[in-house]
Formats: sequence, structure tokens, C-alpha cells
Amino acid sequence: MPTGLSPLADLADTSPSVQVLRIAPGCLHCSGNLVLRVTLNRVLRHPPQQLYIGLASAEHLELFRDFLQAAPYAALLDLQADLAA
Repeated sequence: MPTGLSPLADLADTSPSVQVLRIAPGCLHCSGNLVLRVTLNRVLRHPPQQLYIGLASAEHLELFRDFLQAAPYAALLDLQADLAA
């Protein structure tokens, strides 16, 4: 099981303006998206200037983007081009 340690977590420890949230592992499309919806709704109550969402796999990236471009998130998010590592 992953430890959750990452350079982003280290950045969050040293910068109070950075918040790193983890949600349950697995494909957000295949396993349902209730946890994602709850987390996004909480984050978007006080919208950050930027929001980065990292996926373990790009297998269902287009479906995930479709989810974010549907109501209610379409009115709350301005999606940019995908980043790849």
C-alpha cells in the first residue's frame, strides 16, 4: 500500500497556502465517484486559485474530463490542457 509521501506532501508541510488531499485509490471512473464528488464539493466551497488532480493512470482520462465538464463542475472549473509526467 502506498505511503502517501510525495514531494507535494513535503511542499504542503512547508507552505500553508498549499493543501494536498488524497482520496481512495483506484480508477475514479470504474470504482464510482462518490468520494471524488464529496472531496471536490468540500474543496470548491472555498475555491483555490489552482487545483491539480493527479491520476494513477490515464486510462480513463477522457471520461474523467467529461465528468469535470458536466454540471455542477463545469460552472466551477476552468479546465486547462492535461499535464503528463
